[in-house]
Amino acid sequence: MKKVMFTGDSITDCGRARPLGDRAGYLGDSYVANIFVQMWAKDPKADVKIMNTATSGDTSRQLRARFDSEVICYDADYLFVMIGINDCWREFDDPVYASDAPSVDEYRENMTYMIEKALEKGTKPVLVSPYFLELSREDPMRAKCDKLNGVLRELAKKYSLYYIDVQSVFDEYISVLSSYIVSGDRVHPKAIGKQVIAQTIMASDAWAEVKKK
Repeated sequence: MKKVMFTGDSITDCGRARPLGDRAGYLGDSYVANIFVQMWAKDPKADVKIMNTATSGDTSRQLRARFDSEVICYDADYLFVMIGINDCWREFDDPVYASDAPSVDEYRENMTYMIEKALEKGTKPVLVSPYFLELSREDPMRAKCDKLNGVLRELAKKYSLYYIDVQSVFDEYISVLSSYIVSGDRVHPKAIGKQVIAQTIMASDAWAEVKKK
């Protein structure tokens, strides 16, 4: 049985069980649960175990700090990582703590560390883009999020990894409908937003490799 880990921040956490969300009712209420339900509804012989170790509020710095003890310790075959929006948000949501937000350079260092640790463990990382539901590239938070996704593209190319561009999918969606259809604060997804993320991942080459018998 293939083991697939999802990790990141609140977008992935959504009340998952501690220390590990690893079956129906324990995965939380995020896009991960959507993927689990759709996978098993379509294929009752699916040979995939889905796990969730995301933690709400995490930046890439915080995920790195618990990466060895809470993520790669479960020996997953694939690791889908969506992290970065809090690296942006912390810089802009409270001026008092703006200096605590990881820089783009630190984000690169943190992601490189986690990628290399996973590869050493025999786990294949899949980089899933953080996103901010704002079409203006001049918006400071969107601009930083774009820079982080530039880092992920660079690292995906360097290490020959899959990169799943959720940001571009949401950009197309909110160019037609208001962002409030998918999120009340332009970050945390509502039911439709969760489904958009789930179907984007399940339509990816990375997920096609996971499903391959």
